[in-house]
Amino acid sequence: MRAFGVIAVIVGVLMVIGALVMDVSVPSGLGRVNNLGLMAERQNYTIIGGILLIVGILMARKSGAQASVEANSDTRPCPACAELIKIAATKCRFCGEAVEAVPEPKLKHGWVASIPCRPDEDRTRSEQAVIALGLPVVPMDGANIGAGPFATKEEAKAAVKRLSREQSIHASVDYRDTVSGKFPPLPD
Repeated sequence: MRAFGVIAVIVGVLMVIGALVMDVSVPSGLGRVNNLGLMAERQNYTIIGGILLIVGILMARKSGAQASVEANSDTRPCPACAELIKIAATKCRFCGEAVEAVPEPKLKHGWVASIPCRPDEDRTRSEQAVIALGLPVVPMDGANIGAGPFATKEEAKAAVKRLSREQSIHASVDYRDTVSGKFPPLPD
């Protein structure tokens, strides 16, 4: 559908450009005069090309939005009836078939509670404090460590508060990405 939309955009642009450069005058005995039939033809090409352009843009955008929604959703097809069910589902709500639950994928980037550490026992103490709270430990830049990653900033803020309140460890909220090269890659 997206490819058809792109083709419609290209054809629409070419029709509009062709209509704009179209000669609507004809030679006569006293020079060139405008021809009403050619002007009407140019108008038709402009209107049809404009409609194709608008329809093509809408088709290309709508099909692209559907693909991204499907890629980011938390659903999957049922192996028995092919209806969309939640990833964590153990039974299909449509056909009643028992399905194997798929665990949520581990985050590779997201919000973390970043803990500044020195490379000695300070880092070890901080790691043990994060583990004691039941939070995952991730390496940050230098000797620093992080608790997370979390999907939302609010979850990271809650982890910072827990670290401060329960373990007396100072931490700040930071975004740990995978493309900047600032952070070491996470193990699988």
